[in-house]
Amino acid sequence: MEIYLADLHSEVGKVFSFEEEFIPNYRDISFIDPVHIKLKLVNLGREVLVKGSLKTKIKLVCSRCLKEFPYDLEAKIQEIYLWDVPIQKNISPGEIIELKDEDFKFVLEKESLFLDPLVEDVIRLNLPVKPLCRPDCKGLCPVCGQDLNMGECECSKKRLYDPRWEPLMKFIDKKEGNK
Repeated sequence: MEIYLADLHSEVGKVFSFEEEFIPNYRDISFIDPVHIKLKLVNLGREVLVKGSLKTKIKLVCSRCLKEFPYDLEAKIQEIYLWDVPIQKNISPGEIIELKDEDFKFVLEKESLFLDPLVEDVIRLNLPVKPLCRPDCKGLCPVCGQDLNMGECECSKKRLYDPRWEPLMKFIDKKEGNK
């Protein structure tokens, strides 16, 4: 997806609004709803401020019970792009140079802005590290694999523990009076 910025470049302070819906094609993310992106671009002189929001619904897998569930992803977007900046070419290998603020900003090489990398970064950075179908998900039994959200399994009724902990278990039982 590309936004042409020729009109925006003509005047400092000029604002351009952009709104779009689309379904990205990522192999590892399954979209339930299209991505709705709403942006405002502002010409700041040497820079372009891109500010807005992104909304979509994706399919995730719970990290505890391994069931798929829908996840509403909403994120804010704010990036600064530089209009075409000349690249320093006379830097020798191994030379130490001091970086400026503009070295950490994206550069617009033409009169257009490609949104695909920005949108993908925003989506991936706002995915939960440990997705849960619900906050109180109990997960799977580590012994038999039953979904503990559906009820307890037979394994949980038995007292399973590592035999190396036997002396500690005897001590705990003795202390609790469960000889």
